[in-house]
Amino acid sequence: MKPVERPAVENAGMLNRVLQWLDGVAETLGEVCERHWGLLLGLFSIAYFATTSVLAMRKPMWNDELFTYFIAQAPTLSGIWAALLTGADQSPFPFYVLARWSMALFGVNEWALRLPEMVGVWGAAVGLFFLVKRRSSALYGFTAMMCLLVTNAQFYSYEARPYGLVLGFAMVAWVCWAAAAEEKGRPWSLIGLWGSLSAVVGSHYYGVFVFVPLGIAECVRLYRTRRPDWLLWTAIVGGLLPLGFLWPLIQQARGYSRGFWAIPSWKGIPDTYSTLLMPAPLLFMLLLIGAGVVAYLQQGNSARRPVSALPTIPDHEWGAALAFAALPVIGVAVTLYTTGAFTARYALPTVLGISVLVSLTLFRLGNGRVLLGVAGGVLAVAGFAMLTLRALPYTAASAVDPVAEFLAVSATDELPIVVSDPHNFMMLAHYAPRGLSSRLVYLADPDASLRHMGHDTMDRGMLDLNPWFRMNVKDWRAFQQSRGRFLLYVHGGFLGGPLANGLSVPDFNWLLSDLMLGEWRLELLRRQENRMLFLVVRASGEAQQFGRMVQP
Repeated sequence: MKPVERPAVENAGMLNRVLQWLDGVAETLGEVCERHWGLLLGLFSIAYFATTSVLAMRKPMWNDELFTYFIAQAPTLSGIWAALLTGADQSPFPFYVLARWSMALFGVNEWALRLPEMVGVWGAAVGLFFLVKRRSSALYGFTAMMCLLVTNAQFYSYEARPYGLVLGFAMVAWVCWAAAAEEKGRPWSLIGLWGSLSAVVGSHYYGVFVFVPLGIAECVRLYRTRRPDWLLWTAIVGGLLPLGFLWPLIQQARGYSRGFWAIPSWKGIPDTYSTLLMPAPLLFMLLLIGAGVVAYLQQGNSARRPVSALPTIPDHEWGAALAFAALPVIGVAVTLYTTGAFTARYALPTVLGISVLVSLTLFRLGNGRVLLGVAGGVLAVAGFAMLTLRALPYTAASAVDPVAEFLAVSATDELPIVVSDPHNFMMLAHYAPRGLSSRLVYLADPDASLRHMGHDTMDRGMLDLNPWFRMNVKDWRAFQQSRGRFLLYVHGGFLGGPLANGLSVPDFNWLLSDLMLGEWRLELLRRQENRMLFLVVRASGEAQQFGRMVQP
């Protein structure tokens, strides 16, 4: 008879004792969450607004946010409407009105401009808590909240664009739909569903994607009940009514879909998930591994809670979560055959479905035990802290001061400095010292942009919205006729850090290529890391065909 290997038995026993101790600690935390979830929700809110406010005050506004900043400050509301009638910015009128009100109340600053989005993402997190708590426990509700904040939702909580608002209103709509489906507070839940869906499309036109998961979930419910809920369908469809008021703006914005910088494709679906969820996949992988280890060590444990004792999750609620999680597929499929314009942030509500699925799956895998919920919450809190600390170094001074020093040239002070891409130009023109910003120029040419990069909407927008931007944007062809020499600043990256959509500034830089192929000679005056400063002079002879780069 083969002897028993005592070290292996002892190790297994030790692991089980450690697991039992962790279980006890987790159960205690779970009971605290159940008894004091209101207090904990308040503490979470204080911590969230404190950390996000710091980021909102520190991070410099980038290109898209400066669109919001300038348009919202039009002298009148009709001025905002006129700016949007150019079609150059595809965000709806109510979004700009809200930004305007926020700055009127709290001052013209970055924090006030970003406050609506802070509230939007906070509302999404709180809505997730209540939705998941109802089908599991308060602790798993907190886990869902924190899972949301380790996705790209955290970035959009201090981004002065409408995506954080869309996220918040989408979550409110989901909670109201679930309540209405259960006949809870029926009149108010239906009103809330209609109002939140109206607010979704009033924040961003691509908010119509939110209607699809709720429609799919309601179809699942119809299959089960065999009886259509006409009032609920009316509330969902009624949410589209604001589009009638906004239709003139939509028509103008459609003109920008031709030559748009972000074209949908099936291969873009995994990139969309990667952009929206990073760094959450690492967290989710660790949680699943932990769930497998716990299940293995606890196999045969009669003390485990039977699956039948867990709260029932209706099929239509699973359907809603899965449909939200599938929004990148839905978004690409729809835009391929309609608008021809799609980027990852248009499907940001995807993270709501993922957060619900992860938290409820952990709850079911652990048969209701709180240990996995505690592990998920701890890892998510650590991830949120990491994202916050990573974003802290980005400030207007740290982004602009090195460039201002780099561009300090003495012999050519009278020459204009052309910034080759719109993203860096707008940041520098807004944040650089007056002596430098007054010399900065952006040269726009939609035809050249389309020829070199395949899209022209950025340059068209810079020209169309220049009356509101009040920046030194010039037509490239007219500038050529008036100038024989100028300075050219080329930056190989983005001053404010990586763009949220994963693109880099070279994706919007056509001018250097156009100069090299035209009648211009380029002399490299200075280079520092990925910054380059050229003296550009009208050339003659052979240089007209190719241009010339001279090392200093």
